[in-house]
Amino acid sequence: MRTDKTTERLISAFEIASRLWDEASTRTAPGEVACRAGCFGCCIGLFEISLAEAVLVRSGVASLPDEVRADVLSRARRIVAESARAFPGDAERGLLDPDRTEAADDAYFEVVADRACPMLELPSGRCRIYAARPITCRTYGFAWAKDGAMIHPPCGLNLPGASAGRQLQASIDIGRIDEGLGVAGEIAEELDLDPDVESTIAHAVVGSAFGPRLG
Repeated sequence: MRTDKTTERLISAFEIASRLWDEASTRTAPGEVACRAGCFGCCIGLFEISLAEAVLVRSGVASLPDEVRADVLSRARRIVAESARAFPGDAERGLLDPDRTEAADDAYFEVVADRACPMLELPSGRCRIYAARPITCRTYGFAWAKDGAMIHPPCGLNLPGASAGRQLQASIDIGRIDEGLGVAGEIAEELDLDPDVESTIAHAVVGSAFGPRLG
């Protein structure tokens, strides 16, 4: 059974991503970064998350006060139910099909592109599981780079008018994040899952693959 120590190890591993965001911000000039408390445009629309991220998200939801957790679960279940027909995988278990086509992937994420994250508290714009948020949430805003090449651009509100070279200069090297997630293999063995499986935030909290029902 998953222990608090495992959750602590995951949070520690994910803090690598948070530190990389902070490092990237030091390479910017005043006015180049729009990210601030209450700015939550990046919290609209679902995206793929790893097994380790799904487990940490679920742990974060489990620790919420009853009333808040019930609201998160209700919103997550609604998203899962309303998008089930388009989900390229096992919606009940919450697992994306590793052999899904890119077209199926794109079609699904287009369906949920306007859905607010179940963790988003409104109107404050705060994340209800901030300490347990996924890596994408910790790194969004700056460009992502790997092996010296930019693989994802920054948020359109950041580094306005910057060249690709400038975006790369203030990017986050996601290769450094991969090195900190060794605990994922242990979780996969515990859950009898492939360590490379993916899910979404909504499916992580209601999918049967990640543990007993939360409520």
